[in-house]
Amino acid sequence: MTVNLAVGTAGDAQVVKPKTGYELLIDTLATWQVRLYAGVTGGGVIHLLKHLEPMVVPDDGAERPVFFNIGEYVAGFIPLGYYLASGKISAAIATTGAATRLLTCGLSDAKLHNIPAIYLIPLSPAETRYHAPLQDTSPEGAGVVAQLKAELPSGTFVLDNPDGIEEQLEQARKHLAQGSPVALMMPPEALGKIVPEPVRTPWRGDHAHKPNKIDHGSLTHFLAEFPRQSAGRRVIVLAGEEAAMYPYMPVLTTRLCKVLQAPIVWSINGANAVARNNIFGFGYLGFGGNDRAMQLWRSLGPEDIVITLGFCPDEYTLNFSDIPAHTTWNFTNLAAPYGSVGGEFRHRVRGEYFDVRGPIDQVLSEAIGRLEGLQLPRPPAPAFVADLNDREVMPPRAGTIDIARFYQELDRQWQPGSIAFDDVCLAYKDRQYVTQRPHPNVRFHSLYRGSAMGGAFGTAIGAKLAKPDATVFAFTGDGCFRLIAGCLAEARSLGIVLFVLDNGALGIMVQGLPVVIPDYSSDRYHSDLHRIDFGSMARACGWSSRRLMPDLSNLAEIMRESYSPGHPSILVEVPVDAEQVVGQNPRANNL
Repeated sequence: MTVNLAVGTAGDAQVVKPKTGYELLIDTLATWQVRLYAGVTGGGVIHLLKHLEPMVVPDDGAERPVFFNIGEYVAGFIPLGYYLASGKISAAIATTGAATRLLTCGLSDAKLHNIPAIYLIPLSPAETRYHAPLQDTSPEGAGVVAQLKAELPSGTFVLDNPDGIEEQLEQARKHLAQGSPVALMMPPEALGKIVPEPVRTPWRGDHAHKPNKIDHGSLTHFLAEFPRQSAGRRVIVLAGEEAAMYPYMPVLTTRLCKVLQAPIVWSINGANAVARNNIFGFGYLGFGGNDRAMQLWRSLGPEDIVITLGFCPDEYTLNFSDIPAHTTWNFTNLAAPYGSVGGEFRHRVRGEYFDVRGPIDQVLSEAIGRLEGLQLPRPPAPAFVADLNDREVMPPRAGTIDIARFYQELDRQWQPGSIAFDDVCLAYKDRQYVTQRPHPNVRFHSLYRGSAMGGAFGTAIGAKLAKPDATVFAFTGDGCFRLIAGCLAEARSLGIVLFVLDNGALGIMVQGLPVVIPDYSSDRYHSDLHRIDFGSMARACGWSSRRLMPDLSNLAEIMRESYSPGHPSILVEVPVDAEQVVGQNPRANNL
């Protein structure tokens, strides 16, 4: 995956008038199609934000960049949702001090999920060092630069040289183009100065300085070796979240499975790369995974071949296990994805390992065409299985919804173009277990690698700002809600739909801790939460609110309202039984 950051269309160099470093920064980001900034104003960013207009209504066709004022914790996740919905990059802004820590919770998930995003972070003036400035960012204070460099060693840029800002921003652009976030640190003494007149030349050719084309050497190797290696062997495909970045992957993965007679499993986000009607589908793998998928994956052995469409190394997918196959072929277009060593995942397999590099959709399309022509002799595919689960889900307590039936009914209600996000609560474990296969009308996303509670709210806002005409949903818990409640008012007019799973507890803990600490009583779980009147809070912030009936009798009505045009944001209270176990949590055994 690369990000095309187009810069202008004119053929000749354009000379622009001298401007401050702040203006140069905004102008440069505009050439990358950055139109949205989100965060909070304050001392460190006043002289940047004075050059931005406030956002009045979301407009995905806007030509001028705008600023959306919302709390830093939520703002830090907005670029992630913005990118996942549109493939476009946006920026998050914090002022100096503790606000930076709030903002960069989103940065962590951007890094862990290989999502390009820009974080603009001001620094204290250099001359105030050793003079105890307010919200001191120097090494004697918060040490902000060192903190960011620890997390983004090659993605943190201190824009402290007015003569070199353009070169630094070009390096930042290359970093973004590889699916990584960047932190742009803004010392006022540098950015407040008039910078030399920049000469802007429209980009040509290889925008990302990484080939946005097939590495034919690796593809040729695959086409030469794979038919020989796979003869008589079982092939299993794992669709990871990198593959989900390509819009036509469901068609390609179906073709791949057919030509190889290969079953396919998928990660939580990798599901977006798979078609629901793929008869070779065995379900979600790992956290909240389907029983058939887990059984298939556990059956892997040294005689099998695995194809990964974007390697998913995380605990929720592989649960710390290495792939025990004879050979693993990883299709990827990322140079240094999270979890890799030297850009590879050789350390996560027991047999041979090879990368096939290039845009996954292009590489896969060419590979499938060649493999179809070879008419490979393949072992018969496993029989189609309609129900991918074996376990019986026990009913909930009276007065609460049956979470399994809830997701089954929701699955019948999705309309085309829907976007949804699962927060760090029972939602991001149970939905995939119940629905089993991705729905063609809705793309679900989960920022589970960082598992920052409340992050789904910011990503949902980002998606809505990127795609104002889309219907955007977020599923959060009553624990997660506590981190985002203060920003409800700012999202009142966006028309997002927020389902709050209300069980008076941290549900993941309620279900997981009997495994982790079986010899301790439940009062030592520290998982109880005080009840909140979520509907009243929402209405006080300008939202509409609904409460889902335990028998789900008003769910269809709520969904019709969600898809109606022009409504304010809607909060839906969902009474849930924290002890109704649906999806499995393999991670509990690791704790």
